[in-house]
Amino acid sequence: MQIYSTLFTIGDKALTDKSNIINLPNVERVIIANTDFILHKENSEYAAFYDDPKTDSLSIDAANLAFRTKYAKASYTITEAEEGRFKLGFVSLSEFDGESHYKVYVNDELVGDFTNPRTELDFHEVYFKTEKVLALTAGDQITVEAIAASNGLIPEDGGYAWARGRWRAVTLLSVK
Repeated sequence: MQIYSTLFTIGDKALTDKSNIINLPNVERVIIANTDFILHKENSEYAAFYDDPKTDSLSIDAANLAFRTKYAKASYTITEAEEGRFKLGFVSLSEFDGESHYKVYVNDELVGDFTNPRTELDFHEVYFKTEKVLALTAGDQITVEAIAASNGLIPEDGGYAWARGRWRAVTLLSVK
């Protein structure tokens, strides 16, 4: 199955406050990464996210060498009040030291597959959206996976710096 997703931007400036995400086009609900999602614990298969207050996002500790080769995982369960037909939006943060990769699942079905673009703007919000319309019902689970990445461009401690897979939100986008 091919996943269709697109990158979109709003103007040329990053939003400075995550509460402004609700003002993006067609956003009906913002599900905030570091307050609404449940973080999966580190195990042999997955790294772990941490809440990064500096960037107001979920992030991966890329200084932990074991976390550089594993995805981290967080999940959210849809409530009755959120039921409906939507496309999903995804808000990540660009990082100049790597282009992190993200996967979004609904009930274990991959619906979004995103990679941050290369940038010179650190912590700039990047907006993605799925093309598929999803019928969400109470109990459906949205899961986000992210992996740290290095583009080998920023020297650091005898190696290179790593992007931490930072992301801020999943959005429910109205469909017309």
